[in-house]
Amino acid sequence: MKENVTPKITIYFILLTNLIFILYPVISLAKIKKGLPCSACHTMHYSQHGGILTHWGGSGPYKALVINDCLGCHTGNNDGTNYIPYVLSTSPPDYSNAGVSGNTLAGGNFYWVSQGQEDRGHNVKPFPPDSVYGYTPPGGSPLSSQLSCAGLNGCHGDRSKQGDFEAILGAHHANDDVIDGNTVGTSYRFLLGIKGYEDPKWEYKPNVFSHNQYKGADRISETEVDKSTISYFCAQCHGNFHSGSSQISADIGGWGSPWLRHPTDYDMGNTLSDSEYRNYPGDYPGAGATGSNPYSLIAPVGSEDVSSPKSNILFQKDAIITCISCHRAHGTPYKHNLRWDYYGWPETTSINGCNACHTAKN
Repeated sequence: MKENVTPKITIYFILLTNLIFILYPVISLAKIKKGLPCSACHTMHYSQHGGILTHWGGSGPYKALVINDCLGCHTGNNDGTNYIPYVLSTSPPDYSNAGVSGNTLAGGNFYWVSQGQEDRGHNVKPFPPDSVYGYTPPGGSPLSSQLSCAGLNGCHGDRSKQGDFEAILGAHHANDDVIDGNTVGTSYRFLLGIKGYEDPKWEYKPNVFSHNQYKGADRISETEVDKSTISYFCAQCHGNFHSGSSQISADIGGWGSPWLRHPTDYDMGNTLSDSEYRNYPGDYPGAGATGSNPYSLIAPVGSEDVSSPKSNILFQKDAIITCISCHRAHGTPYKHNLRWDYYGWPETTSINGCNACHTAKN
């Protein structure tokens, strides 16, 4: 008599399904929008009806069974409803004067670099390397190859791994309830080791109550280093701009004015109570601002406590200058990834983000 295997298969399937949910509970999909089908990011065979779908990348198959590479998945136009943060647009994005009211996100956009304006952002593959600096980041040592999104010569993921996919593998499915920097998935924006508060909309049209909170350190010398801050992360490539003996400060005590280079991981709470810096943010309070020293979205400051976004600045380890106070990571329409048109003020723009801190020099 032929054995009926259907009940056994059904039981096996139920047990396997339960095991999957035990090993990978729903809460572990914090980076993935609830209800998003696997096929939104993955393809089993890189083939559908004898070809590839229009929204897939054309250079596959890709590692990890994904439908595109990093920039391919993150190319599009942000509208506030997208479940993927878009960092590359195929048409000019609406940056506005300082990137806080248009459709770009906290990191800006690679669009301008993609159009040949090489000094408007980081020159990641597949765009040509910088014609002046090549593989050498300003203030740092030469990389072994061109900058990539992730991996050995990239920014995101585990930088001990050679490739983009290997460096970021599994991070999108991580439980990121706590950003502790211990793993790629639990690090701020997959920047391994870095802490911070992540705005759930990636700073799409942010306000003082909804924005990233960048990790800073109130350090006491130019050689002191906190490896969890956003400025330290930038310093891994641009090291001479962040720390080192006789690199930042000419003060006898080793940390203060006169500066040799603009300081980062410096808390303006260390300035005199009647200094111009205590009037931060001057003419540039963020949307929804209240109080005497509201947070500025044009020139954001970091803090040691990054458990939540700061709406008002108290000058208690929460007015820390970071690289991100002046620059955006991916790109802007302005030279050197600057958040505002530093070179165009006052002729072509009314916004000068420098005055958010240097309030008496407007």
